[in-house]
Amino acid sequence: MALFSFRHSVKTFSDKRTVEGRSAQRGQTAAHLRYITRPKAAREVLRERMTKPSYAAAAQEAEDAAQKRKGRVCERFIIALPIEATYEQRASLAKAFAEKLTGGVAGYVAAIHDQHGNDRSNPHFHLVAFDVMIKSGGRGRPKSTLGMARKNAIETTAKMWADTHNDLMRKWGYDSTSMVSHLSLQDRGIDRVPTIHEGPAARAIEAVGKQPKRKERWRHVDEGYSRAEANKIIREINKTKEQVDEREYRLGRHDEENGAERDQCFFESRKGRGSDGTGAGNTAPAFATTGSNKEKYGGDRKPSKRPSFAPYPARRQRPGRTENQFPLSRLGRRRRAGRRYGVRRIFRELIWLRDTLQARLLPNEGQSRSHIETTDQQPASVCKKSRRSVRSPEHLE
Repeated sequence: MALFSFRHSVKTFSDKRTVEGRSAQRGQTAAHLRYITRPKAAREVLRERMTKPSYAAAAQEAEDAAQKRKGRVCERFIIALPIEATYEQRASLAKAFAEKLTGGVAGYVAAIHDQHGNDRSNPHFHLVAFDVMIKSGGRGRPKSTLGMARKNAIETTAKMWADTHNDLMRKWGYDSTSMVSHLSLQDRGIDRVPTIHEGPAARAIEAVGKQPKRKERWRHVDEGYSRAEANKIIREINKTKEQVDEREYRLGRHDEENGAERDQCFFESRKGRGSDGTGAGNTAPAFATTGSNKEKYGGDRKPSKRPSFAPYPARRQRPGRTENQFPLSRLGRRRRAGRRYGVRRIFRELIWLRDTLQARLLPNEGQSRSHIETTDQQPASVCKKSRRSVRSPEHLE
């Protein structure tokens, strides 16, 4: 599957904003438009329905209107383009998405970056869309054309880009390896830890053997380590987990289908068995008003509608997962008040998880010494030591 990268940001004059980074200031929009459309980076710039001839005038008009209504100035996007596509196809993708997002009403500026330096291996386009408020004719407030302030707008827009990308790439004859998905690894049922975005500057620093500057305010999250070091641990975790799954599959772990067959056999063996000790041939429901029940409880007792055997409910299991697996997608998950789940990739948790998975690959303590000597793994004594190191945080010092 191809790379999916979809980033959205906004600047607003609203007093109800909860993130300080969204605070709008005069002149920000014009500076951003000059940055994304600079000839050194932008190979092609698409402009549609701009009410002013210059970027500075259009940005000033948008900021004046947003400050008057205390709302958003513009919507900013950074979206990855397929590296296998041609220049013309990339421009078509950017224009098709921009037109679908703006509905053919709002104006936008799209700059395609794919001609110099890191942009060649990571083609993308910047999109700045200026909202248009349309009055419905009633007494209500004007309706937004872009609708990015509505509930689940980011997820809906990301899906719009994925659908637009896949439809055009399929039309141009590309196979499934060029398709993208807006869903996360967890939503797709893939039990793998996602890597962290490093950025070209951080990779350039790592390439020359230097260490990027560490920020003390993030030390409680990254333990003073860089994103490149965290991604290295994450790749080891994912690789080790594949080895653990393959080994346990060879040892005969029961999968979901076998579990369903066992439940069905158990259901067949229990079918028709009553609660009063009768055999399987009795098809009467349990607690029915039989003769013995009448004598015990009285003749006026009503029969129960409860069946003799209720099958166990189906186990909710994510596709691609087997039982007793560690859910890597829940690493560092926490619930925020009033918000959806967030993921904190704490470096210390990555170390613990890697050591735990590596310990599961070591031989069991009950195996014979001859078997341990013939394996390529470490001896069982190291396994005990590794398990202790997983629980103790001192091994990180």
